[in-house]
Amino acid sequence: MNQYMIETKRLIIKPLTCYELKKHIDSPTDLAKDLGLIPSQTLIDKETKDAIINDLLPNLEDSNKDSFFYTMCIVIEKSKKAIVGGICFHGEPNEMGEVEIGYSTDNEHRNKGIMTETIAGLVQWIKNNKKEVKVIRAETDSENISSIRVLEKNDFKVFQYNDNSLILKLELE
Repeated sequence: MNQYMIETKRLIIKPLTCYELKKHIDSPTDLAKDLGLIPSQTLIDKETKDAIINDLLPNLEDSNKDSFFYTMCIVIEKSKKAIVGGICFHGEPNEMGEVEIGYSTDNEHRNKGIMTETIAGLVQWIKNNKKEVKVIRAETDSENISSIRVLEKNDFKVFQYNDNSLILKLELE
């Protein structure tokens, strides 16, 4: 996997290699220690672990696929050298150039602008490096006001209302 990192004012967004992603699901604390970082204080939930094992890893190991869209990126707060969140794609762009993102911020680091800054950095990087991406989407719980605000601050617009969720999207063209 091409090792690049996205850097913002306060953060480093580091895509995990296949080895690192496997280590992350087995022992996030050991991975953080190997990287010289303070580990995330939020445990990986079963749904996320299952998605990594069943969706991300098989595609990340496929050399015919773009690994950027099949790994998880850890979000590192530079000043503290701490893992404070994560962000990933739900696969490569579809035929219309649309990708979906998923993200999470550790509880104790919420409401500090970390995910807003993460998404802004990721969007800028995509605009400069992944021209095939035309639209970025995100689905969030309709009652998760903080998540909706993070997306709106990055110019995402509500695209679809579902029973318990909203889909917001950002058009890059």
